[in-house]
Amino acid sequence: MVIGMGIKEGDIVTLSAQAVYYSGKAMPDWVKNDRWIVKSVSGDRAILGQNVSGSNDINSPVNVKYLNMTQVSQTNNTAAVQSSQSNAATSGGQKSKPESAKQPQASSNGEMSISDRGVELIAKYEGCRLEAYKCPAGIWTIGYGHTAGVQPGQTLPSQEAAKALLKEDLKKYGGHVNNCVKNGHISFPLNQNQFDALTSFCYNCGSGTLQKLVSGRDAATVAEKLLLYNKGGGKVLPGLVKRREEERALFIS
Repeated sequence: MVIGMGIKEGDIVTLSAQAVYYSGKAMPDWVKNDRWIVKSVSGDRAILGQNVSGSNDINSPVNVKYLNMTQVSQTNNTAAVQSSQSNAATSGGQKSKPESAKQPQASSNGEMSISDRGVELIAKYEGCRLEAYKCPAGIWTIGYGHTAGVQPGQTLPSQEAAKALLKEDLKKYGGHVNNCVKNGHISFPLNQNQFDALTSFCYNCGSGTLQKLVSGRDAATVAEKLLLYNKGGGKVLPGLVKRREEERALFIS
């Protein structure tokens, strides 16, 4: 059993008897006594997602020092093998692309994921707060709009940790875009920039509004209609005007 060190996304872990949440808040025994799948890791901060039985999904942050690894993620093993193969392929003098030039690829089931460019656009307009606060709807929020499992008094150690939470949250909203493709609401082939722009729009406006935007429309029409979603409380908001313009510029680039 490995404690703390080497914990990665997808590993299955148990918690030590001394475990508390990352904010220092006490952790109930039912959490400590279960086995959890690690959702993401950033520095010494791990997010626990579902338990192995699938009966609970807590999305809660814990310091890795409290985690005992019981099973290594198969994904991590595969990634290590692929990395080794990639290094072997480039060792004969062929240079790999710089990391900044790489774009996310569609997964084996054809789904896309947001690129770093898309993440940065969203982060720019969401803003970042490293201490938990109540949003206007009365929901405890932290980082770039993260709400799952947030507790009063919770803090994040850095903007990098907040960015890691944002990327995890964006998997859900990118999933809504992918579902629009699967369900035929998006009838045109998406490129990466279009996917990023629609994921940003969905994160801001919700999945129902995304479906309304894209259903039965070609790409050019979606690009133009996107600009109309610039109001809050019935009033045009300058921040939303700028965000929609930037999303549209990305969509058509």
